[in-house]
Amino acid sequence: MELKDVIEKRRTVRDFQHREVPDSVIGYAIENAFKAPSYNHLREWDFIVVKNPESKLSLIDYENLHKTASGDELENIFKNEDEIMKEMYLDAVPKQKKMILNAPAVIVVVFKPKTKVPDAKKIYDLNCLASVWACIENFLLSLAEYDVYGVTYIPQNSKTIKEKLGIPEELEIATIIPIGYRDDKAKLLKQKEINIRERIHQDSW
Repeated sequence: MELKDVIEKRRTVRDFQHREVPDSVIGYAIENAFKAPSYNHLREWDFIVVKNPESKLSLIDYENLHKTASGDELENIFKNEDEIMKEMYLDAVPKQKKMILNAPAVIVVVFKPKTKVPDAKKIYDLNCLASVWACIENFLLSLAEYDVYGVTYIPQNSKTIKEKLGIPEELEIATIIPIGYRDDKAKLLKQKEINIRERIHQDSW
């Protein structure tokens, strides 16, 4: 498959089939994830593959995903936002519990920070974060090659999750990714149309 085809296929999916993702596909995606550029060449990333239903329920509990706002509440929260962004949140927020629980596997991506995000004083301090997200994109693109998709979820209570999963204190969770084969009824949300020419600047803005 051509690289451009994989990039075109790669989409955010929150609704999954009840179908196991082979360990070989997950392993292939993780192997390619480690080929991403690393700011210090050490590739200080780790992947926790969560399949146990009780462990997935624990993630839901730690994140308080039982407490989902109603449709009217969400409409009010995002009423002044861009319509495309609003549609995404109205679809995403109610599904956060379900997507973690129903996904055949949930991937927790861990990285070693150069500087804790709250302590960052310059962009350079966040190079470790930029590197792990290059790693994550390699992972998602590699899954798409096998028609496996996912969605990145940034945990709000990462300290608790770290304690429960035994993640060392000096490491951080970059994201949690429920993955699986796309359900036939999964909604593919509209993407914002971008005029690429307007976004390319020569020599200066």
